[in-house]
Amino acid sequence: MNLKAWRQHTDWMVFGAIGVMNTLVHGIILTAAVEKLRLHLLLAHALAFGVANLFSYTANSRLTFKVPLSLVRYVRFLLASLAALGLTLGIAWATDRIGLHYQWGFAIIVVTVPLFSFALIKFWAFAGHRSNPNQSAAEKTAKPRTCK
Repeated sequence: MNLKAWRQHTDWMVFGAIGVMNTLVHGIILTAAVEKLRLHLLLAHALAFGVANLFSYTANSRLTFKVPLSLVRYVRFLLASLAALGLTLGIAWATDRIGLHYQWGFAIIVVTVPLFSFALIKFWAFAGHRSNPNQSAAEKTAKPRTCK
C-alpha cells in the first residue's frame, strides 16, 4: 500500500473514531441537560449537537486533517454536518414512505451517511487544507509566490 492510500485509510479510521467519541459527547451532554439542567428535550438535543459539533470539528481539524482551526472551515463543517442530518432524515422519511421497517432505514443510514459525511467534510469543508507532513512550519504559512 502506498503512502497516499495509507493516509486516506487512516484518515477514515481517525474520522470514524472521532465520530464514536462525538456520539458519546452528544449523549453525555444530552443526559446532563435533561437530567441535571431540566431542559426541554429539543433544547437539550440542540445544545448537545452544538457541543458535539464543536468537539468533532476541533478533533477532525487537529487529528484527521491536521490543520489549524478556522471560522470559515467551521462554518463549512457545520453546513456539512447539517447536510448529513438532512440526508439522515431524508432516508428515514423515504424508507418509511415505501413501507420498509424503520430498522432497514437505519441500516441504510449507518452505511451511507458516514461515507457521505466524510466525503463532504474532506473534499469540501477541508478542501485543499491537508497539511503536508514534510513541509516546514515556514512553508506551511508562507504566501504563494506569483509571477509578474
